[in-house]
Amino acid sequence: MLSHKLILDDDEEDYQLLAIHSSLEEFKMAYLLNKHLEINMRRSRLDLDFNHGSVLANYPLYIFKEPVKYRNYYLIKNKYKGPLKKVLSSGSLFNEDEGTPQLTYLIPEFKEVDFFLKVEEDIEPEQLQKLINRIAFIPNVITIYAVDANQLKSKNNLILE
Repeated sequence: MLSHKLILDDDEEDYQLLAIHSSLEEFKMAYLLNKHLEINMRRSRLDLDFNHGSVLANYPLYIFKEPVKYRNYYLIKNKYKGPLKKVLSSGSLFNEDEGTPQLTYLIPEFKEVDFFLKVEEDIEPEQLQKLINRIAFIPNVITIYAVDANQLKSKNNLILE
């Protein structure tokens, strides 16, 4: 009788996750990352959409796929401030007030983080430190540090494609 061996290919991706604290808007952050890292991030046609109960959040996503090193960069805004979902009555003469916008987070474990930079492809520690140093040099970047994505409860929110 013939025996067959199955090889389990682990689908976990190799990527590094960097947390960025900054007061910049997402388009300005993408522009400065392009300038300082010499890449060409562009806004994705589709944002990351998540249903957080009473809020439908749209997180802006910027992407750069580096063809030479086979490395992908994703800039994701961590915070979304938007209105609560409401069912509007069609019998009303006036539109109902939207109410106060509610703040939601892509990664709730890091509420103080403004952006995440996901770099797909395994990076050597010295290359990662060089990348962190180059981003830290950007004006208006308060701080940047690496995050262990395996420790995140909401790491499934980082599945981008």
